[in-house]
Amino acid sequence: MTVIDILTRVDAICQKYDKYDVDKLNGANVAGEDPFARLYGSVDAEISQCEEKAEAAKQEKSRAAVVAINAEIRRTKAKLIEEDMPKLMRLAVKKVKGLTKEELTTRSELVSALPDRIQSIPDGSATAAKSNGGWGASGSRPGGGIKFDSTSDGNFDDEYFKGTEESNKFRQEYEMRRMKQDEGLDIIGEGLETLRNMAADMNEELDRQVPLMDEMDDKVDRANADLKNTNVRLKQTILQMRSSRNFCIDIVLLCVILGIAAYLYKMSAVNITNVAVLDNPTAFLNPFQFEISYECLVALDDDLEWKLTYVGSAEDETYDQQLESVFVGPVNVGTYRFVLQADPPDPSKIREEDIIGVTVLLLTCSYVGQEFMRVGYYVNNDYDDEQLREEPPAKLLLDRVQRNILADKPRVTKFPINFHPEPGTSTEQPQQEEAQQQEEVQQLASPELQTGPLEPQMAPLESHVGDEIKQSAAV
Repeated sequence: MTVIDILTRVDAICQKYDKYDVDKLNGANVAGEDPFARLYGSVDAEISQCEEKAEAAKQEKSRAAVVAINAEIRRTKAKLIEEDMPKLMRLAVKKVKGLTKEELTTRSELVSALPDRIQSIPDGSATAAKSNGGWGASGSRPGGGIKFDSTSDGNFDDEYFKGTEESNKFRQEYEMRRMKQDEGLDIIGEGLETLRNMAADMNEELDRQVPLMDEMDDKVDRANADLKNTNVRLKQTILQMRSSRNFCIDIVLLCVILGIAAYLYKMSAVNITNVAVLDNPTAFLNPFQFEISYECLVALDDDLEWKLTYVGSAEDETYDQQLESVFVGPVNVGTYRFVLQADPPDPSKIREEDIIGVTVLLLTCSYVGQEFMRVGYYVNNDYDDEQLREEPPAKLLLDRVQRNILADKPRVTKFPINFHPEPGTSTEQPQQEEAQQQEEVQQLASPELQTGPLEPQMAPLESHVGDEIKQSAAV
């Protein structure tokens, strides 16, 4: 590698890193938010540098230095024409917020004048020699003139610049590494440009959001001031309305509130927090499994009774089967969880036409004979094969029937009971209420309510399951 090649490469590397020099870019009036202005300033600066180098080449007496300077000028001109000019042309016609048509026209004229300005820079080539006068003949060298013919790889035709085989291999390796380095620097430059554009967009968005935030703060301050004034006026009104004769009314209201609190305390001793259906969907002959979680707010003297009932027919309650009935206790203050497992219904006690289809499963909880919680689930029994569902066999195939409990769409009803009955007080539910509950079960399992969307909801304390399903099920 010759000294000229080293100098040329050093100048190229310095020029490539010039675009990351903030002070130099500010001095060249390149910094700004408009990409066209930045790129045009950079191109203008490079053209000015090339013109200065061309003037320096005219004054240089060393031939080697002149050749190196001209080679650098040619590379810069090629870069400007092949890379920067297409970008400038695209940016010149791109509409920018705040620019008028006259300014866009001026940009296009500036860009169209750059190619002639670039081509007019002397670079030691034959075209430049014709336009700028070229190099004159020299009497110190036979042949009539000085000839510097170079290619893009830096090889010269003159015999003084011929290299050896070893130097050519080294130069090829060097050029390959330089190309990789240039590609990496270009990628870094593009990434930095993208980040800068993103930062500019974020800054612009923040500038637009600041007035909105200020307006919001003003409104919040005004709302706080109005709220404080309202509180002051309300306090003054209350003080004016209160007097000594209203003391008795306050005592009566306090007693009423305490009575309501005591009633709610006695009525809500146990709360069911969650009921999860396990092993679902599954075969019809598999057992039922429910994971029940509940909390007890006060200690109870007796156990809780949990029942699981399968409705075999919507028309006749004699087909209903109580699958399981268990007592859970003692019940102290705290949170509890257990798994309730029950055998499947006896198919022989269900009419064959009622096995396939939609039915109802009821999970109830009672305390000393008083039912306070009922959870109803729709159960869909059907064949597990699509062909069997489309063409049911003449004889029922129980081993191919699949049970699917709609666990995400339960019907929950709460009943008010007395968890702390007085001694000697009857806690059994009247027969009329039991009959009404049985009627609700039949309504829940009626065929008219087996279709339509099912939306889960918590029923009021005084509501009934049948009325709740009639309001939510679409026939």
